[in-house]
Amino acid sequence: MVQYKSLAAAFVAAPILFGAGACAWAAAASPVFVPATPAAAAPSPPRAGDAQAKALFENACGSCHDAGVVAQMHQTSAQWANTVDVMVSRGAPLDPKEAAEISDYLAKHYG
Repeated sequence: MVQYKSLAAAFVAAPILFGAGACAWAAAASPVFVPATPAAAAPSPPRAGDAQAKALFENACGSCHDAGVVAQMHQTSAQWANTVDVMVSRGAPLDPKEAAEISDYLAKHYG
């Protein structure tokens, strides 16, 4: 049995190992696209000290993702870090420091 270090690695390998039909399974299993339940609490409003992180998030992520969709995804700090890492692997223009700043911002306000 093949073990992957991350779900992203399994997502990339699935079509190679199991054919194109595996893409649907891999996409359905990905935590990146799992919406929160409707009863989830509203995110805390951004504070003045978060202005830089918010702007970075809006510029780097907003070209592909609506902020409302992100606001529905309540994830832990580790899950947000993984989500941001997956987005960077897909081409999000972030260096490691910026990725960590966005992950922290998302965990603080949408965790």
